[in-house]
Amino acid sequence: MSRRDDPRPVPAHATHALHEERVGGEQVFAGKLLDVRRDRVRLPDGGEAVREYVVHPGAVLVVPVRADGRLVVERQFRYPLNRVFLEFPAGKLDPGESALGTGVRELAEEAGYRAMIWIRLGVIHPVVAYSTEAIELYAARELTHVGAKLDPGEFLEIVDCTEAELLEAIDEGRLTDGKSIAALALYARWTGSAMRSVRLRITGVVQGVGYREWALRTANAAGLAGWVRNRADGSVETHVQGERAACDRFVDACLRGPRAARVTMIEVARDAVDAARTDFAALPTL
Repeated sequence: MSRRDDPRPVPAHATHALHEERVGGEQVFAGKLLDVRRDRVRLPDGGEAVREYVVHPGAVLVVPVRADGRLVVERQFRYPLNRVFLEFPAGKLDPGESALGTGVRELAEEAGYRAMIWIRLGVIHPVVAYSTEAIELYAARELTHVGAKLDPGEFLEIVDCTEAELLEAIDEGRLTDGKSIAALALYARWTGSAMRSVRLRITGVVQGVGYREWALRTANAAGLAGWVRNRADGSVETHVQGERAACDRFVDACLRGPRAARVTMIEVARDAVDAARTDFAALPTL
């Protein structure tokens, strides 16, 4: 069966003993939002079964963090459950759009903010039994209000809440949206971890202004391990590992950089710890 006929992700463990092999399938409904499939599969014991599921393009959720630490959330009416829900800004990927691009767009359109620091918190699969949906989770910092641009027919209320207030809302059953609860948990894990090992991609006017040398000096002064290098696309990439507070201060300092730099965005993602790396070095351009 050709992969073009199968809308699911490529299997990570096709040889696993529990793997089910797709034998054939059909599209049973195609709507504006829902693409419903029915497949025949071969089970691990050689038998066959039917699997029905919804194909989803993927989505992104953003945890917007204000300067005082409050988190930006929204109230939105959800028709299937006939009630208003408390949620973080989120939306599905448009065709050809990256996850980060979706996050930037949704944060501006729904909440009315632009962010300079984007931290990838992880990914969740909210309905593994009947959908291909994967939701990428980001935290967004260094916010600037630009004004919301809601889609026609979209109505939201934007509110600011502390982390403690959102946890209280979970306890009281006022926050039940699964993706928002997961995002809050991953954000709390991010802010509460003792150590960091992250990779940064810094874009803007950051080459030809001494940014790499500045990062080298700043990281060494902070006692961080890792490396920094220029990239052929005009960005600067750096890996830093060390105590959380020192790494976070380094990220904040990277917003400014050397005097002639003009940073437009910093992408932050978890990276594997390099136990052999105890210093901070400059690497050749990639």
